[in-house]
Amino acid sequence: MGESTASIAKSKSAELTPAVAGAFALAAVLAALKYRGGPILGFDQYYYCELAKQFSARLPDRFGNDWPFGYPMAGALLGRLGLPAFGSLVAVSAASLAVLLAASATVSRGRPLAWLEVAALAACPVISTQLGGLGSELPFSAAFMALIVCLSRWPARDALWEAPLCALLALGLRYAGVIGFPLLGLWIILRRDELRSARRLGEAMWATGLAAGAAACLLSWNVVVSGHVSGADRGPGSGLRSLPIEMSQFGWSVPSALAGAGWRFDVGVQSTLGRALGGLSFAAMLGLCLWSWLRPRSRYSRPLALGATAYAVGMAVLHCVGNFDSLDNPRTFLPAFAPLLALVVERLGGRRQLIGAGCMVLVASGIAASARGISRQIGGDVRAAVEPLRGRIRPGDRIAINDDAFSLSAYFPQATDRVYGAHWDGSNTDRFLVLCAKPVDRLGTTAGLPAVWTRVVSDEVGRGGYRCLLQTRSVIVAERKSAP
Repeated sequence: MGESTASIAKSKSAELTPAVAGAFALAAVLAALKYRGGPILGFDQYYYCELAKQFSARLPDRFGNDWPFGYPMAGALLGRLGLPAFGSLVAVSAASLAVLLAASATVSRGRPLAWLEVAALAACPVISTQLGGLGSELPFSAAFMALIVCLSRWPARDALWEAPLCALLALGLRYAGVIGFPLLGLWIILRRDELRSARRLGEAMWATGLAAGAAACLLSWNVVVSGHVSGADRGPGSGLRSLPIEMSQFGWSVPSALAGAGWRFDVGVQSTLGRALGGLSFAAMLGLCLWSWLRPRSRYSRPLALGATAYAVGMAVLHCVGNFDSLDNPRTFLPAFAPLLALVVERLGGRRQLIGAGCMVLVASGIAASARGISRQIGGDVRAAVEPLRGRIRPGDRIAINDDAFSLSAYFPQATDRVYGAHWDGSNTDRFLVLCAKPVDRLGTTAGLPAVWTRVVSDEVGRGGYRCLLQTRSVIVAERKSAP
């Protein structure tokens, strides 16, 4: 009997492999197309890259600061094997995407056009953006989807332990992972009769309690070191009275993620029309989840519905109590996308033409977004600075950069330090100084470097402390002549 079960499981896994492999290849091609101009890092991505470099040399002193340290720590572990920080983090994101696609394929197995459903998930514009540009949302999405799949397998003993571990992993990647523990508690209550019949109610409570205790210890570590649960002072949230507004903002993350367009900026998420449209989007999500809960069509229906609802509502609540990132960002929707896509396809049942048309629209949207390329307005174009540095930089050197040169972190394993023209006093000790102009549109057009920076460089070169390796209207690379 055991051999028969094992052979069936192996056969089912083999069925999923081509769909997952094809979808992963599609996502990789779209990411490469989107970032064909080279890596470009925004604020969060820059710090993930720098933290990965830092943790390759020494362990963190807390669980996290503005972000939990799970994602850069995973990159740092690969960095200790010799991979550069940027490449290590991309590898972590790629492995996470494979897990997310595999979990989604498991949920969709046996349905019409299941392979196309997985391809539509992989082609989503926000997937290619995260895969090529660093971000903890993709690993978090994989952990959260794995949690949902584990919940669907209760009261199997391995799933009782794996689900809390997934929740703990999700917390290590994003503070939003705290949502997983109320979700587990609620699932225990809802499934208590089945757990009691299987004589595993106590075991489920123990597994969840141990994981929740470990999470409490990690967050307490932040409190001890920084005085704040999230490792840094976020400032006050908007208050629970603003929950409807936060839900409306979350609703705008849906078109932002699926279409890769800036409609929310055109309409204005805080305008009357913007709030109405965002509210309708959020209500549609909750309606889908409620429908799937009341009329489940598979063992996955209720875990998917409960998971998506818990995440969407939980994110709105978190934003009410703490100053977290804006909820209308495309990446905010990513963890809810796979569960909601699975529910939509499940509700459509055998309507193959409608499923195929919807999935193809998502694939076409992803291709169009990648063909447009990533917006170069995210950060300055540092490519001209790479070559002058490459032949001169040494392992122990550090590079001073302005905020528009964040992307330089992706090109070199050496650490970088942010500097500000208004506060430049000549005390910086980094060997190199790289300055980039701020882009003013998605094509990367610039108005040139600010006068304060050209004056700083001119003064330092005039005093004989630096030599210019490159100076253009939009990029300056300078090298310190001698140690300070």
